[in-house]
Amino acid sequence: MNIRDFKEKYTFLKDVYNKIKKNIKVKGAKRDRQLSYTEYRNIISNYFDIIINDVAKKRNKLKLPKKFGTLYVKKCKNKRPFHIRVDIVESEKKGEVVKYKVPILENYYNKLVWLRPKKFKKCKVLPLRRFKDVIKEVKEY
Repeated sequence: MNIRDFKEKYTFLKDVYNKIKKNIKVKGAKRDRQLSYTEYRNIISNYFDIIINDVAKKRNKLKLPKKFGTLYVKKCKNKRPFHIRVDIVESEKKGEVVKYKVPILENYYNKLVWLRPKKFKKCKVLPLRRFKDVIKEVKEY
């Protein structure tokens, strides 16, 4: 598998599997067999669950294999103490845009950071949604 095949574009797991399925063999009792897509998807899914557990819940720095970089959760301070909201009802009454400030309740937020080498600079952490959900669950950092 060449990394350039999947660079700078979104790629489905099915496409990756179709590209490498001939090279993946599972030892059986009588003979070797090809790994099915559902088994491959379950392996990848379980691997991401382990990574999510290690990074988001245990708050460890994780070095990815094959020099892909490092993943960790960083605690960042909010730069502004409020959000600006537009009051639609008041704006319609007055005929001009009415804005008001809404304070941010938390002074800090948690961010997933992937320190990656230059050749992977356009890659994204997937499944990022699962990471964000776990980070929101575990508030204390």
